[in-house]
Amino acid sequence: MNILSLGEKIKKLRKEKNMTLKELAGDRITAAQISHIERDKSHTSHELLDYLAKRLDVSIDYLLETKEMQSRKITDNLILQSEIYIKTNQLENAQDQITKALEICKEYNLTDNYGKCNFLSAKIHLRREDYDLAISSFEKALFFFIRNNDRKNIFKCYSYIGEIYIKENFYKGAISHFNFAEEILDEIKEEDINLYKDFYSKMASCYMKLDQPQKALDYIAKINELEKNNSIKEEAEIMVLKAKSLFSIGQYEESKEYFRRALELIEKEEDKNKLANIYLIISDVYSNMGDTEKVLEYSQKAYDIKKNDEDQYMLEGLFKMIQSYIDDDEYNLARKYCKLTLASSIKNKNKLSEYKSLKFYADIYKKENEIELAIEYLTKCIEIVSNIEDYKLLANLYIELGQLYSNISKEKELEYYQKGVFVYKNLEII
Repeated sequence: MNILSLGEKIKKLRKEKNMTLKELAGDRITAAQISHIERDKSHTSHELLDYLAKRLDVSIDYLLETKEMQSRKITDNLILQSEIYIKTNQLENAQDQITKALEICKEYNLTDNYGKCNFLSAKIHLRREDYDLAISSFEKALFFFIRNNDRKNIFKCYSYIGEIYIKENFYKGAISHFNFAEEILDEIKEEDINLYKDFYSKMASCYMKLDQPQKALDYIAKINELEKNNSIKEEAEIMVLKAKSLFSIGQYEESKEYFRRALELIEKEEDKNKLANIYLIISDVYSNMGDTEKVLEYSQKAYDIKKNDEDQYMLEGLFKMIQSYIDDDEYNLARKYCKLTLASSIKNKNKLSEYKSLKFYADIYKKENEIELAIEYLTKCIEIVSNIEDYKLLANLYIELGQLYSNISKEKELEYYQKGVFVYKNLEII
Protein backbone atom coordinates (compact mmCIF):
# COMPACT_ATOMS: atom_id res chain seq x y z
CA MET A 1 0.00 0.00 0.00
CA ASN A 2 3.08 2.26 -0.08
CA ILE A 3 2.88 5.24 -2.40
CA LEU A 4 6.25 5.57 -4.11
CA SER A 5 8.03 8.07 -6.30
CA LEU A 6 9.62 6.90 -9.58
CA GLY A 7 13.02 6.58 -7.93
CA GLU A 8 11.62 4.70 -4.92
CA LYS A 9 9.87 2.23 -7.24
CA ILE A 10 13.02 1.54 -9.21
CA LYS A 11 15.08 1.05 -6.03
CA LYS A 12 12.45 -1.26 -4.50
CA LEU A 13 12.19 -3.39 -7.65
CA ARG A 14 15.99 -3.58 -8.03
CA LYS A 15 16.42 -4.77 -4.45
CA GLU A 16 13.61 -7.33 -4.81
CA LYS A 17 15.57 -8.80 -7.74
CA ASN A 18 18.86 -8.64 -5.78
CA MET A 19 20.45 -6.48 -8.49
CA THR A 20 23.30 -4.07 -7.92
CA LEU A 21 23.28 -0.57 -9.38
CA LYS A 22 25.85 -1.70 -11.93
CA GLU A 23 23.82 -4.76 -12.93
CA LEU A 24 20.70 -2.65 -13.51
CA ALA A 25 22.68 -0.04 -15.44
CA GLY A 26 24.19 -2.65 -17.77
CA ASP A 27 25.77 -1.16 -20.87
CA ARG A 28 23.02 1.45 -21.23
CA ILE A 29 23.99 3.95 -18.48
CA THR A 30 26.25 4.20 -15.43
CA ALA A 31 25.62 3.01 -11.87
CA ALA A 32 25.93 6.63 -10.73
CA GLN A 33 23.09 7.66 -13.05
CA ILE A 34 20.91 4.89 -11.63
CA SER A 35 21.72 6.12 -8.11
CA HIS A 36 20.64 9.66 -9.07
CA ILE A 37 17.39 8.34 -10.56
CA GLU A 38 16.65 6.29 -7.43
CA ARG A 39 17.09 9.39 -5.28
CA ASP A 40 14.80 11.37 -7.65
CA LYS A 41 17.71 13.67 -8.41
CA SER A 42 17.47 13.44 -12.19
CA HIS A 43 14.83 13.11 -14.90
CA THR A 44 14.67 10.18 -17.29
CA SER A 45 13.81 9.98 -20.96
CA HIS A 46 11.02 7.76 -22.26
CA GLU A 47 13.61 5.50 -23.90
CA LEU A 48 15.48 5.07 -20.62
CA LEU A 49 12.23 4.32 -18.77
CA ASP A 50 11.42 1.68 -21.38
CA TYR A 51 14.85 0.13 -20.83
CA LEU A 52 14.45 0.10 -17.01
CA ALA A 53 10.93 -1.33 -17.22
CA LYS A 54 12.17 -4.26 -19.31
CA ARG A 55 15.13 -4.89 -16.97
CA LEU A 56 12.82 -4.85 -13.92
CA ASP A 57 9.99 -6.87 -15.56
CA VAL A 58 7.30 -4.21 -15.08
CA SER A 59 5.23 -2.08 -17.41
CA ILE A 60 6.33 1.43 -18.28
CA ASP A 61 2.86 2.58 -17.19
CA TYR A 62 3.61 1.33 -13.66
CA LEU A 63 6.81 3.38 -13.52
CA LEU A 64 5.06 6.46 -14.89
CA GLU A 65 2.26 6.37 -12.29
CA THR A 66 2.50 9.50 -10.15
CA LYS A 67 1.93 9.49 -6.41
CA GLU A 68 -1.45 11.12 -7.04
CA MET A 69 -2.44 8.36 -9.46
CA GLN A 70 -1.34 5.69 -7.00
CA SER A 71 -3.18 7.38 -4.13
CA ARG A 72 -6.40 7.39 -6.14
CA LYS A 73 -6.10 3.70 -7.03
CA ILE A 74 -5.36 2.76 -3.42
CA THR A 75 -8.22 4.82 -1.96
CA ASP A 76 -10.63 3.50 -4.62
CA ASN A 77 -9.80 -0.03 -3.50
CA LEU A 78 -10.04 0.79 0.19
CA ILE A 79 -13.46 2.36 -0.41
CA LEU A 80 -14.66 -0.72 -2.29
CA GLN A 81 -13.42 -2.99 0.49
CA SER A 82 -15.18 -0.90 3.12
CA GLU A 83 -18.44 -1.05 1.16
CA ILE A 84 -18.23 -4.85 1.13
CA TYR A 85 -17.52 -4.89 4.87
CA ILE A 86 -20.53 -2.62 5.53
CA LYS A 87 -22.83 -4.84 3.47
CA THR A 88 -21.63 -7.91 5.38
CA ASN A 89 -21.97 -6.03 8.68
CA GLN A 90 -18.23 -6.14 9.48
CA LEU A 91 -18.30 -2.57 10.69
CA GLU A 92 -14.94 -2.49 12.51
CA ASN A 93 -13.13 -3.71 9.40
CA ALA A 94 -15.03 -1.19 7.29
CA GLN A 95 -14.01 1.66 9.61
CA ASP A 96 -10.35 0.56 9.47
CA GLN A 97 -10.36 0.76 5.66
CA ILE A 98 -12.05 4.17 5.70
CA THR A 99 -9.54 5.54 8.25
CA LYS A 100 -6.64 4.48 6.00
CA ALA A 101 -8.33 5.96 2.93
CA LEU A 102 -9.06 9.26 4.71
CA GLU A 103 -5.39 9.73 5.63
CA ILE A 104 -4.35 9.29 1.99
CA CYS A 105 -7.19 11.54 0.74
CA LYS A 106 -6.07 14.34 3.08
CA GLU A 107 -2.43 14.03 2.03
CA TYR A 108 -3.14 14.05 -1.71
CA ASN A 109 -6.24 16.29 -1.68
CA LEU A 110 -8.60 13.70 -3.19
CA THR A 111 -11.78 15.62 -2.41
CA ASP A 112 -14.16 13.27 -4.23
CA ASN A 113 -12.91 10.20 -2.39
CA TYR A 114 -12.78 12.17 0.85
CA GLY A 115 -16.52 12.74 0.43
CA LYS A 116 -17.10 9.03 -0.26
CA CYS A 117 -15.19 8.09 2.90
CA ASN A 118 -17.33 10.39 5.04
CA PHE A 119 -20.44 9.00 3.35
CA LEU A 120 -19.44 5.43 4.26
CA SER A 121 -18.57 6.50 7.82
CA ALA A 122 -22.09 7.90 8.06
CA LYS A 123 -23.54 4.57 6.92
CA ILE A 124 -21.55 2.78 9.63
CA HIS A 125 -22.89 5.18 12.29
CA LEU A 126 -26.37 4.60 10.86
CA ARG A 127 -25.97 0.82 11.21
CA ARG A 128 -24.94 1.38 14.82
CA GLU A 129 -27.96 3.67 15.34
CA ASP A 130 -25.70 6.55 16.35
CA TYR A 131 -27.82 9.10 14.52
CA ASP A 132 -26.02 12.30 15.59
CA LEU A 133 -22.69 11.04 14.28
CA ALA A 134 -24.37 9.71 11.14
CA ILE A 135 -25.88 13.13 10.36
CA SER A 136 -22.56 14.85 11.05
CA SER A 137 -20.73 12.52 8.63
CA PHE A 138 -23.42 12.85 5.95
CA GLU A 139 -23.11 16.66 6.22
CA LYS A 140 -19.31 16.44 5.84
CA ALA A 141 -19.79 14.22 2.80
CA LEU A 142 -22.30 16.70 1.39
CA PHE A 143 -19.72 19.51 1.49
CA PHE A 144 -17.35 17.54 -0.76
CA PHE A 145 -20.07 16.16 -3.04
CA ILE A 146 -21.42 19.68 -3.61
CA ARG A 147 -17.88 20.93 -4.23
CA ASN A 148 -17.42 18.21 -6.88
CA ASN A 149 -20.99 18.53 -8.24
CA ASP A 150 -21.62 14.83 -7.54
CA ARG A 151 -25.40 15.02 -7.93
CA LYS A 152 -26.23 11.37 -7.21
CA ASN A 153 -24.37 11.34 -3.93
CA ILE A 154 -25.81 14.74 -2.96
CA PHE A 155 -29.26 13.17 -3.39
CA LYS A 156 -28.26 10.16 -1.27
CA CYS A 157 -26.98 12.35 1.59
CA TYR A 158 -30.15 14.45 1.77
CA SER A 159 -32.27 11.28 1.58
CA TYR A 160 -30.39 9.50 4.37
CA ILE A 161 -30.56 12.54 6.66
CA GLY A 162 -34.31 12.72 5.98
CA GLU A 163 -34.68 9.03 6.89
CA ILE A 164 -32.81 9.58 10.16
CA TYR A 165 -35.15 12.44 11.05
CA ILE A 166 -38.11 10.11 10.39
CA LYS A 167 -36.62 7.65 12.89
CA GLU A 168 -36.38 10.52 15.39
CA ASN A 169 -39.98 11.64 14.63
CA PHE A 170 -38.68 15.02 13.41
CA TYR A 171 -40.89 15.12 10.32
CA LYS A 172 -40.38 18.80 9.45
CA GLY A 173 -36.63 18.23 9.32
CA ALA A 174 -37.18 15.12 7.19
CA ILE A 175 -39.38 16.98 4.71
CA SER A 176 -36.87 19.85 4.51
CA HIS A 177 -34.09 17.45 3.46
CA PHE A 178 -36.38 15.41 1.21
CA ASN A 179 -37.29 18.63 -0.62
CA PHE A 180 -33.59 19.26 -1.36
CA ALA A 181 -33.25 15.62 -2.44
CA GLU A 182 -36.26 15.90 -4.74
CA GLU A 183 -34.75 18.88 -6.56
CA ILE A 184 -31.64 16.81 -7.27
CA LEU A 185 -33.69 13.77 -8.25
CA ASP A 186 -35.53 15.82 -10.87
CA GLU A 187 -32.16 16.86 -12.32
CA ILE A 188 -30.34 13.53 -12.45
CA LYS A 189 -33.17 11.61 -14.17
CA GLU A 190 -32.38 8.35 -12.36
CA GLU A 191 -33.48 5.25 -14.29
CA ASP A 192 -34.35 3.22 -11.19
CA ILE A 193 -38.14 3.54 -10.96
CA ASN A 194 -38.19 1.83 -7.56
CA LEU A 195 -35.93 4.56 -6.19
CA TYR A 196 -38.62 7.12 -7.07
CA LYS A 197 -41.35 4.96 -5.54
CA ASP A 198 -39.41 4.48 -2.32
CA PHE A 199 -38.61 8.19 -2.08
CA TYR A 200 -42.17 9.35 -2.82
CA SER A 201 -43.63 6.87 -0.31
CA LYS A 202 -41.44 8.34 2.46
CA MET A 203 -42.51 11.86 1.47
CA ALA A 204 -46.15 10.78 1.64
CA SER A 205 -45.63 9.19 5.05
CA CYS A 206 -44.01 12.38 6.43
CA TYR A 207 -46.79 14.63 5.16
CA MET A 208 -49.31 12.29 6.75
CA LYS A 209 -47.51 12.61 10.08
CA LEU A 210 -47.60 16.40 9.69
CA ASP A 211 -51.37 16.23 9.11
CA GLN A 212 -51.11 17.33 5.47
CA PRO A 213 -53.09 14.54 3.77
CA GLN A 214 -53.46 16.32 0.43
CA LYS A 215 -49.70 16.56 -0.02
CA ALA A 216 -49.41 12.90 1.00
CA LEU A 217 -51.94 12.00 -1.69
CA ASP A 218 -50.01 14.07 -4.26
CA TYR A 219 -46.97 11.86 -3.75
CA ILE A 220 -49.01 8.68 -3.83
CA ALA A 221 -50.42 9.91 -7.15
CA LYS A 222 -46.84 10.23 -8.42
CA ILE A 223 -46.21 6.60 -7.46
CA ASN A 224 -49.38 5.50 -9.24
CA GLU A 225 -48.31 7.42 -12.33
CA LEU A 226 -44.94 5.69 -12.31
CA GLU A 227 -46.61 2.29 -12.05
CA LYS A 228 -48.94 3.12 -14.90
CA ASN A 229 -46.32 4.49 -17.29
CA ASN A 230 -43.15 2.64 -16.38
CA SER A 231 -42.92 -1.10 -16.47
CA ILE A 232 -39.36 -2.11 -15.63
CA LYS A 233 -39.85 -5.31 -17.60
CA GLU A 234 -40.86 -3.30 -20.68
CA GLU A 235 -37.90 -0.94 -20.25
CA ALA A 236 -35.55 -3.92 -20.05
CA GLU A 237 -37.03 -5.39 -23.22
CA ILE A 238 -36.47 -2.07 -25.04
CA MET A 239 -32.85 -2.01 -23.82
CA VAL A 240 -32.30 -5.56 -25.11
CA LEU A 241 -33.76 -4.65 -28.53
CA LYS A 242 -31.41 -1.65 -28.74
CA ALA A 243 -28.48 -3.82 -27.68
CA LYS A 244 -29.26 -6.46 -30.33
CA SER A 245 -29.61 -3.79 -33.01
CA LEU A 246 -26.23 -2.27 -32.14
CA PHE A 247 -24.63 -5.72 -31.95
CA SER A 248 -25.88 -6.59 -35.43
CA ILE A 249 -24.09 -3.58 -36.95
CA GLY A 250 -20.84 -4.23 -35.12
CA GLN A 251 -21.10 -1.52 -32.43
CA TYR A 252 -20.03 -3.93 -29.71
CA GLU A 253 -19.12 -1.49 -26.94
CA GLU A 254 -22.40 0.42 -27.27
CA SER A 255 -24.28 -2.88 -27.45
CA LYS A 256 -22.57 -4.12 -24.29
CA GLU A 257 -23.62 -0.96 -22.42
CA TYR A 258 -27.30 -1.49 -23.32
CA PHE A 259 -27.12 -5.17 -22.32
CA ARG A 260 -25.60 -4.09 -18.99
CA ARG A 261 -28.37 -1.55 -18.39
CA ALA A 262 -31.00 -4.15 -19.28
CA LEU A 263 -29.47 -6.56 -16.77
CA GLU A 264 -29.53 -3.87 -14.05
CA LEU A 265 -33.22 -3.21 -14.73
CA ILE A 266 -34.04 -6.91 -14.55
CA GLU A 267 -32.17 -7.22 -11.26
CA LYS A 268 -34.09 -4.21 -9.88
CA GLU A 269 -37.35 -5.87 -10.86
CA GLU A 270 -36.31 -8.70 -8.54
CA ASP A 271 -35.99 -6.34 -5.54
CA LYS A 272 -39.40 -7.33 -4.23
CA ASN A 273 -38.67 -6.43 -0.61
CA LYS A 274 -38.24 -2.73 -1.35
CA LEU A 275 -41.39 -2.64 -3.49
CA ALA A 276 -43.44 -4.48 -0.84
CA ASN A 277 -42.20 -2.05 1.80
CA ILE A 278 -43.28 0.90 -0.36
CA TYR A 279 -46.80 -0.53 -0.66
CA LEU A 280 -46.95 -1.09 3.11
CA ILE A 281 -45.95 2.53 3.78
CA ILE A 282 -48.66 3.77 1.39
CA SER A 283 -51.13 1.47 3.14
CA ASP A 284 -50.22 3.13 6.47
CA VAL A 285 -50.83 6.57 4.96
CA TYR A 286 -54.33 5.56 3.84
CA SER A 287 -54.95 3.86 7.20
CA ASN A 288 -54.27 7.17 8.97
CA MET A 289 -56.75 8.80 6.59
CA GLY A 290 -59.38 6.15 7.29
CA ASP A 291 -59.56 5.01 3.64
CA THR A 292 -60.08 1.25 4.11
CA GLU A 293 -60.47 0.57 0.40
CA LYS A 294 -57.02 1.97 -0.38
CA VAL A 295 -55.48 0.21 2.64
CA LEU A 296 -56.76 -3.08 1.22
CA GLU A 297 -55.56 -2.24 -2.29
CA TYR A 298 -51.95 -1.56 -1.27
CA SER A 299 -51.79 -4.28 1.39
CA GLN A 300 -52.95 -6.72 -1.28
CA LYS A 301 -50.19 -5.48 -3.61
CA ALA A 302 -47.56 -6.11 -0.92
CA TYR A 303 -49.00 -9.56 -0.26
CA ASP A 304 -49.17 -10.46 -3.96
CA ILE A 305 -45.49 -9.59 -4.45
CA LYS A 306 -44.32 -11.63 -1.45
CA LYS A 307 -46.91 -14.43 -1.11
CA ASN A 308 -44.48 -17.10 -2.31
CA ASP A 309 -41.77 -16.02 0.14
CA GLU A 310 -43.68 -16.35 3.43
CA ASP A 311 -41.57 -13.62 5.02
CA GLN A 312 -42.36 -10.64 7.24
CA TYR A 313 -43.43 -8.47 4.30
CA MET A 314 -46.03 -11.05 3.31
CA LEU A 315 -47.29 -11.27 6.88
CA GLU A 316 -47.43 -7.48 7.30
CA GLY A 317 -49.46 -7.21 4.11
CA LEU A 318 -51.90 -9.84 5.38
CA PHE A 319 -52.12 -8.27 8.85
CA LYS A 320 -53.11 -4.93 7.32
CA MET A 321 -55.71 -6.67 5.17
CA ILE A 322 -57.13 -8.50 8.18
CA GLN A 323 -57.40 -5.28 10.21
CA SER A 324 -59.19 -3.57 7.30
CA TYR A 325 -61.69 -6.42 6.99
CA ILE A 326 -62.33 -6.29 10.75
CA ASP A 327 -62.87 -2.50 10.54
CA ASP A 328 -65.38 -3.08 7.72
CA ASP A 329 -67.13 -5.89 9.65
CA GLU A 330 -66.09 -8.42 6.98
CA TYR A 331 -65.35 -11.09 9.60
CA ASN A 332 -65.39 -14.14 7.33
CA LEU A 333 -62.76 -12.59 5.05
CA ALA A 334 -60.73 -11.56 8.10
CA ARG A 335 -60.84 -15.16 9.39
CA LYS A 336 -59.80 -16.48 5.97
CA TYR A 337 -56.59 -14.47 6.02
CA CYS A 338 -56.00 -15.11 9.73
CA LYS A 339 -55.85 -18.78 8.85
CA LEU A 340 -53.05 -18.04 6.34
CA THR A 341 -51.00 -15.93 8.76
CA LEU A 342 -51.40 -18.46 11.58
CA ALA A 343 -50.33 -21.38 9.39
CA SER A 344 -47.29 -19.46 8.08
CA SER A 345 -46.31 -18.30 11.59
CA ILE A 346 -46.47 -21.80 13.05
CA LYS A 347 -44.60 -23.28 10.08
CA ASN A 348 -41.78 -20.71 10.40
CA LYS A 349 -41.83 -20.73 14.24
CA ASN A 350 -42.53 -17.00 14.31
CA LYS A 351 -44.06 -16.57 17.76
CA LEU A 352 -44.76 -12.84 17.49
CA SER A 353 -46.70 -13.33 14.26
CA GLU A 354 -48.49 -16.30 15.77
CA TYR A 355 -49.59 -14.03 18.62
CA LYS A 356 -50.80 -11.36 16.17
CA SER A 357 -52.85 -13.94 14.26
CA LEU A 358 -54.51 -15.25 17.42
CA LYS A 359 -55.15 -11.70 18.61
CA PHE A 360 -57.04 -10.95 15.41
CA TYR A 361 -59.20 -14.02 16.05
CA ALA A 362 -59.90 -12.70 19.55
CA ASP A 363 -60.83 -9.26 18.13
CA ILE A 364 -63.18 -10.84 15.58
CA TYR A 365 -65.02 -12.94 18.16
CA LYS A 366 -65.21 -9.98 20.52
CA LYS A 367 -66.90 -7.91 17.77
CA GLU A 368 -69.28 -10.80 17.06
CA ASN A 369 -70.07 -10.93 20.79
CA GLU A 370 -68.70 -14.49 21.00
CA ILE A 371 -67.07 -13.67 24.33
CA GLU A 372 -66.09 -17.21 25.34
CA LEU A 373 -64.24 -17.75 22.04
CA ALA A 374 -62.62 -14.31 22.40
CA ILE A 375 -61.43 -15.30 25.90
CA GLU A 376 -60.08 -18.61 24.57
CA TYR A 377 -57.95 -16.90 21.91
CA LEU A 378 -56.84 -14.10 24.22
CA THR A 379 -55.67 -16.72 26.75
CA LYS A 380 -53.55 -18.33 24.00
CA CYS A 381 -52.12 -14.90 23.22
CA ILE A 382 -51.12 -14.41 26.87
CA GLU A 383 -49.33 -17.76 26.89
CA ILE A 384 -47.23 -16.82 23.82
CA VAL A 385 -46.47 -13.26 24.99
CA SER A 386 -45.39 -14.58 28.40
CA ASN A 387 -42.84 -16.81 26.68
CA ILE A 388 -41.42 -14.05 24.48
CA GLU A 389 -41.24 -11.78 27.55
CA ASP A 390 -42.90 -8.68 26.09
CA TYR A 391 -44.19 -7.43 29.44
CA LYS A 392 -45.88 -4.23 28.30
CA LEU A 393 -47.89 -6.22 25.77
CA LEU A 394 -48.63 -8.82 28.44
CA ALA A 395 -50.01 -6.18 30.81
CA ASN A 396 -52.30 -4.86 28.08
CA LEU A 397 -53.59 -8.37 27.38
CA TYR A 398 -54.34 -8.98 31.07
CA ILE A 399 -56.38 -5.75 31.22
CA GLU A 400 -58.23 -6.68 28.01
CA LEU A 401 -58.98 -10.16 29.36
CA GLY A 402 -60.29 -8.59 32.56
CA GLN A 403 -62.67 -6.47 30.48
CA LEU A 404 -63.96 -9.57 28.65
CA TYR A 405 -64.78 -11.19 32.01
CA SER A 406 -66.67 -8.09 33.25
CA ASN A 407 -70.10 -9.57 32.49
CA ILE A 408 -69.16 -13.20 33.18
CA SER A 409 -67.12 -13.39 36.39
CA LYS A 410 -66.27 -10.49 38.70
CA GLU A 411 -63.67 -12.71 40.36
CA LYS A 412 -61.87 -13.35 37.07
CA GLU A 413 -62.25 -9.72 36.05
CA LEU A 414 -60.51 -8.57 39.24
CA GLU A 415 -57.84 -11.31 38.94
CA TYR A 416 -56.73 -10.18 35.47
CA TYR A 417 -56.95 -6.47 36.27
CA GLN A 418 -54.66 -7.09 39.23
CA LYS A 419 -52.21 -9.06 37.07
CA GLY A 420 -52.12 -6.26 34.51
CA VAL A 421 -51.59 -3.57 37.16
CA PHE A 422 -48.84 -5.66 38.80
CA VAL A 423 -46.91 -5.89 35.50
CA TYR A 424 -47.40 -2.14 34.84
CA LYS A 425 -45.97 -1.37 38.30
CA ASN A 426 -42.94 -3.57 37.65
CA LEU A 427 -42.40 -1.67 34.41
CA GLU A 428 -42.78 1.60 36.35
CA ILE A 429 -45.58 2.67 34.00
CA ILE A 430 -47.84 3.33 37.01
